Amino acid sequence: MFKKSLVFFSLFTLIALGGCSLFRAIKVEIPDQQVTEGEELVIGLSQFVLSSVSDGISFSISSGPGRIDGRDYVFMSLPGDSENSPFKVRVSASDEGKSGVAEFRINVSPIPEGQEAEIKLSGETAEEFEQIIDDFVKRNPENPEGHAIRGAMKAIPQLLKLLDIYNSQIGSLDIAGTMDRDEILSSFENLVSNPDQIAQSLSSDIRAKLLNMKLKSALILRKPQLLINALSSRRPIAKNSDYSLCGEITDFQEEMENYADSLQEVWDDISYLSGEMSIVVKVFLNEFDWDEDGVVESDRELILEVVSENDSITYSENFRLYSDILFLEKKPKGDHIVSIEVDPSGGDAVFDLDFWFMISQGLDIEDAPGFDENDYLVIDEGEIAILKMLVGSALSSARAFTIYDLEPSEAFMEYFEDTDDEIDPPEIDTNSDGNIDASEVKAFIGTSFLTFRNPSKSPLWLSSIRDIALEIPETTMLMAEDLLKDTRTEGNKHNLTSQWYIPFDQDAYDTLSENANELEELLDYIRPNGEDLDTEIPVDEEGKTIILRLYNIFDHPEGFSDLLSFFPTLINYEMLEGIEFPDPTFGGAVVNLPKSISLDN
Repeated sequence: MFKKSLVFFSLFTLIALGGCSLFRAIKVEIPDQQVTEGEELVIGLSQFVLSSVSDGISFSISSGPGRIDGRDYVFMSLPGDSENSPFKVRVSASDEGKSGVAEFRINVSPIPEGQEAEIKLSGETAEEFEQIIDDFVKRNPENPEGHAIRGAMKAIPQLLKLLDIYNSQIGSLDIAGTMDRDEILSSFENLVSNPDQIAQSLSSDIRAKLLNMKLKSALILRKPQLLINALSSRRPIAKNSDYSLCGEITDFQEEMENYADSLQEVWDDISYLSGEMSIVVKVFLNEFDWDEDGVVESDRELILEVVSENDSITYSENFRLYSDILFLEKKPKGDHIVSIEVDPSGGDAVFDLDFWFMISQGLDIEDAPGFDENDYLVIDEGEIAILKMLVGSALSSARAFTIYDLEPSEAFMEYFEDTDDEIDPPEIDTNSDGNIDASEVKAFIGTSFLTFRNPSKSPLWLSSIRDIALEIPETTMLMAEDLLKDTRTEGNKHNLTSQWYIPFDQDAYDTLSENANELEELLDYIRPNGEDLDTEIPVDEEGKTIILRLYNIFDHPEGFSDLLSFFPTLINYEMLEGIEFPDPTFGGAVVNLPKSISLDN
């Protein structure tokens, strides 16, 4: 009897404690789904709820890709999804204390050959688009297109941020020319009419730096007195009692480091792309709330409020972006522009495809601009390649600013600002032995000057500059192949890296290819365990020449943590009898450099 009572009591307790959830569960059964890459799958979830529920039922995603829009499950499939298909999705339903979970799979088929997936980007869809791309990269972590598009979305704001940094730390930017129509249009024409300039300028820049290094080495070895001349002379600095350089460099470097870290995320994404894209992004520039008035007015022109000055008189005027500035060439009354801001009373239209198309074709613009649904741009691998070059350039520049401590000591800066004449070398020669060595230079300028700012990160930053440079030839060819492919078809009028805007043919492609190959050869000097660079500077009668192993700077960056430690000792600096190098190998970057050099050599 006691056992029966115990069993009955146990059953009663289970029902009392857990029965409520058993009888209040929501039953949801969602069948497996099939979709093709590039298609959007929308599932009305209410139809798969098999229990009695109220109108207040809600859904959420417990795991898996996709998003919930009201009572719909939405999954945007993109090219590349089929490689990791199927995807498992768990959807939770809840209603007045009741809940349920359904699990289903999404099978994705490859996009038909020759087809592309399109994504529309506007102000209304920007947040949704960002979520779609993040979701796509999460489920396809090695997909290059997903990373590249996500990087492109972040690239423009980060590149514009660089202007803010320079503006805040170096001084106000001169914007006086921003209202000049001829300058704007001329810049645009130059940009789109010389596609090979990018590779040529990069190649020429590297050549020039190597040549400059070679010439400087030769001059110093043959005329050692140039070192002391450079040390003891400087350009005059304009006196400004309200300004001190002390601390400013540190602040600037810290801001540049934060900026570089943000830009690194962009680079890590955008550098994935190395081939043709099957995802095309259409950007509807006029469908963003540029004037931030809460309403998107895509058919009304953006209005700028311009404040200018002339002879202490301030003028405040409104200009329509196209009708007044670009079409009628109106200019402010003042000769100095104080500020330019967006006027919220205007619209949000900032792009007229017909206007820029006529400019690119050299046609006269006779009609006022009009804005419609045809005003959009296409982003493909050509635009990504250009963004990759811009981001790589900005990132490497930012990293170069942050690797070494560029802040001299406060004592040095006070001396430097107070000295009217040239620096007197005896001020550096603290032990008065007639020589100047690295330790004395460091004591004079600052012991941390030109040392790694961050011992753990600076070596990585130094090596990353090489990694960015090594990407240039491949990126150049990615752009070239896109230019050759994007011919003058009607659809390519929306593509700024098409032959409508950038004249390009097989000869231009061959030129870019040749430049890229030459650049590859130059980059061999800095590749891991790369080639030696013979400066052809003789050092002895046997014909030995100085060899530069530039790759060691990046292969072993820890050996270059203190650049002033390489500063040569100037023997009897007043007569400059000779130079003695504390490390003639310069950390392994130089071969065959003598330990010392006298004027007789």
